Amino acid sequence: LEKPFACSHADATYLINLAKDLNLFLMEGMWTRFFPAVEQARRLALGIPSLSSPSDTDSDADAEKKKGMIGEIVQVYSDFNFNASDSEEYPASFVYNHNLGGGASFLVAPYPIAAVRLFSPQNDPDEIKAVGQMDVATGVDLQATMLLNFPPMGSVSPALNANDKEESTPKLPGAGAAIVSCGLLGESEEETVVLGTKGRMKICTPGHCPSKIVVNVKGEGRGNSEGGKVYEYPVPDETEEIRAAGGYFYPNSPGLSYEAAAVTRCIAAGKIEAPQYKWSETLTNMRVIDEIRSQLNVEPL
Repeated sequence: LEKPFACSHADATYLINLAKDLNLFLMEGMWTRFFPAVEQARRLALGIPSLSSPSDTDSDADAEKKKGMIGEIVQVYSDFNFNASDSEEYPASFVYNHNLGGGASFLVAPYPIAAVRLFSPQNDPDEIKAVGQMDVATGVDLQATMLLNFPPMGSVSPALNANDKEESTPKLPGAGAAIVSCGLLGESEEETVVLGTKGRMKICTPGHCPSKIVVNVKGEGRGNSEGGKVYEYPVPDETEEIRAAGGYFYPNSPGLSYEAAAVTRCIAAGKIEAPQYKWSETLTNMRVIDEIRSQLNVEPL
């Protein structure tokens, strides 16, 4: 199902339960999760083995060696803003039509919310704060900035040995904050930056369909770096037929093939959900979107 998966958490729950009852494959079309660059970001930050098996990422053994190369993840920033009026007529377009699911929270927010959730796969936010702007004439939200707080998972271990720098660093497993920006008014850089205790990682623009990530490892002392590494994964070339038809409308669209191949493998194996983007994540993200819309006073559908 194209994003947004549904118009409310309740509707999303209904659809997922229906898929379970009918034993049918169902997935929100978050194609970002299938890009090799995103697979590599997940592997290097979390040490999770490849889910799509892209041939040009590090091997699982290499990824395991680099696991936690940026340390404990403490903050994530992700933005996706564009000027919808470049292609959509105001107020006639569905983008600005409340009854047709218009607005930034439905049409844009799923991307950066999913981006920050990639790095907290087992921990849901316990606090959600949103500010933004509504269009009074149409009733849709035009832009928003959200703060998500993720609580620690389990008990927090105090430092036991003040002489051991690793042990004397505060430990908050699973805890962190995420800042998410989405909008239909102006074009942002569209990146996802992951901040860890030992460095940082950037999923480069365009963040929803990336071909490059950059990792910088922190050096000894404040402000020092041990250097960075760039990982690049060019998307497939357009075919002759696609070029003859005028090409794609949006950047890196050939990368849709990653999602198509993965879904094909899931269905062939009899799976009804994809490991790259599980129903639990879709439900959490729909809960976040419900809360954003409520705090911005968008009328529910």
